[in-house]
Amino acid sequence: MIEYNGKGNNEPRPGEKDAHHQKKNILQKQKRKQKKRREVKQTPSDKTVPTGIDFVSPTLVKETLPEESGVEGRYNDYLVEVGSTIEQARYYRSFFAEIKGGNTWASMLDPLILGEFGKGDTDVAIHVEPVDLSLELEDVKKRIEGLESDLITEKDDSRAHEMRDEIADLKVRQKRLRTNIEKPFRVSIQSVISSLSIKELKKFTNNLVRRFAGREVYMRSPDGKQLDALYNITPISQNYMYKEHSFSYETSNVADLFPFGHGGISHRTGIVLGYDDLGRPIYYDGWHTNLMNHNMVILGRAGGGKTFCTMTLTHRSAHIGIYTVIIDPKGDYRKFVTSMGCPYVDLSPNSKYRINFFDVDIEERNDGEQRVNIEETVQGVRAIVFKMLRIMDDSILTGRVKVKIENLIRKLYRDKGINEDPNSLIDQNKHIVKGNGGTNLYNLSGEYKTMPQLGDLFVLMHQENDLQEASELLRNFTRYGDSPTQAIFDTQSNVSIQNTAIFAFGLADLDEEIMRPLGLFIATKWQSTKFAKKNRHLRKRVVFDEAQTAMYEPETAQWLENEFRTVRFFNTSMCAVTQGFEVFARVEQGLGILKNAPTKIFLRQEPIDIEEVKGKFDLTEGEGSFLVHQAQKGLGIIRVDEEASIIKVDSTPYEFELFKTDPG
Repeated sequence: MIEYNGKGNNEPRPGEKDAHHQKKNILQKQKRKQKKRREVKQTPSDKTVPTGIDFVSPTLVKETLPEESGVEGRYNDYLVEVGSTIEQARYYRSFFAEIKGGNTWASMLDPLILGEFGKGDTDVAIHVEPVDLSLELEDVKKRIEGLESDLITEKDDSRAHEMRDEIADLKVRQKRLRTNIEKPFRVSIQSVISSLSIKELKKFTNNLVRRFAGREVYMRSPDGKQLDALYNITPISQNYMYKEHSFSYETSNVADLFPFGHGGISHRTGIVLGYDDLGRPIYYDGWHTNLMNHNMVILGRAGGGKTFCTMTLTHRSAHIGIYTVIIDPKGDYRKFVTSMGCPYVDLSPNSKYRINFFDVDIEERNDGEQRVNIEETVQGVRAIVFKMLRIMDDSILTGRVKVKIENLIRKLYRDKGINEDPNSLIDQNKHIVKGNGGTNLYNLSGEYKTMPQLGDLFVLMHQENDLQEASELLRNFTRYGDSPTQAIFDTQSNVSIQNTAIFAFGLADLDEEIMRPLGLFIATKWQSTKFAKKNRHLRKRVVFDEAQTAMYEPETAQWLENEFRTVRFFNTSMCAVTQGFEVFARVEQGLGILKNAPTKIFLRQEPIDIEEVKGKFDLTEGEGSFLVHQAQKGLGIIRVDEEASIIKVDSTPYEFELFKTDPG
């Protein structure tokens, strides 16, 4: 503080002089900073952004025509030039989307919203207006009647075919509207593109138009009405719907347009597997042309609804001509299959049914050539034998032992005279075709030869000094051992997979520790020969329940992964049902199976597994939380390639009585 000292001046007292100078310096620094701030404000900068006043009261708004001149020279297109106090000018063009592809899909407008076409900005407005249902039905009816009338006089076969397709599509739409599955709307999709440069604007819009045209979405420019269209996107517009640029869409189509919408699965064929959280039916077609293969995986904790979901899938698929074999380790499918009047084969010591996992049959390649796939059968038999030995003593399988056993398996087929030639399967001394578990589809005259058996392999192994110890471990699984309950697969087959919509193998009566895991894999391998890789013209599905058990040994895991890779060539879908996701994730073959299944159904998950499930399948935090906390029985997420939806697997009252497995 400076005080008056009676000397007629403001000199500080001794000791206060330093404080006086310090305060003076601070005031001078503050003045210099304020001056710099004023200078910066008065200097234009390319990095500044428009303020509110630029939008409310631009310095210039001008709709241009081709050949007119402007700030950047001569214009060559219809656009709107808007000036501002910050930028010299910004140029705008509007487009309206017309979807010609026949369907919409979730996130289809994401590239437009993200502006992935160059240096420019995009704004998107989706104008939606409800339509009177009776008027829409009348319009559809008139369109059908008009096409049917034109079809009578149409002489061009190509055009007539197109008209029939359109009539069929309109009738399906008419049914959806009439039954309130969908509701009609009038929709206009508007996009406004802007840039600081006319050159960049043109490049941006050209890329946009070409990209969407490739998806059969055509971006129409309202030339001559660009200013009106720009005004149309603002909240103060009174006439936001352009009739010439609006189209009739349904509820699910509208949902697909919004980035925050529920989207859904775009399939419109197949079966109704359930409903989404908006109550819309979810169609699923495992043979949809966009899928790389027909495989699927159903994941969920115990009691999450996996079996109910699988039965719904199987039952409804049967009605559209898809044949299914179910490998049932716990007997959950017995009531369902028998109630449908279909074969349910119990594989147990007290059952009359037997299958021989050494069976081979004829495959038909893509080129129509027929062959016996001996090598693949050898690999399957090898995996089962190794699994049996591992159960008894894991250390017995040295590399030398593995090679010798595999060579002996091949010798069994050579001794029977069986090779890749289909005629090598036929016993020339017999004339009635029984097929040993298969059906003679290839008009071969004669009965199939008896196949090698596990007991035959045991005898050969026992004759080899290096394999005698391993053969003793294998003995009880053969007719030469002391355990008839373990020797049920040392036999000739007496089962035939007939032309039936659903067929199941029951393993519930097998010993849970040893025989059930073996039976699960043996049944899967046997049906592959007799069902999955035959009748290429039929659509087929193999349901492998408790599929995680195949991941415990490398040979069985490798065999199952190979099935997932190859059955698509035989028009077959592999469906792995499991609660043991962590088992799949631990081994390379398990991850290979998951990658080769474009369809995945996630039901309720355990909290301990959810982080790994999220990581492997790129689930969002919201999806992960939903599967742990909100997904009740039968409620989950279906993902088909890049499409996904919440799904509630629902049933009719009759189906519910048929499918339920919970005693409560």
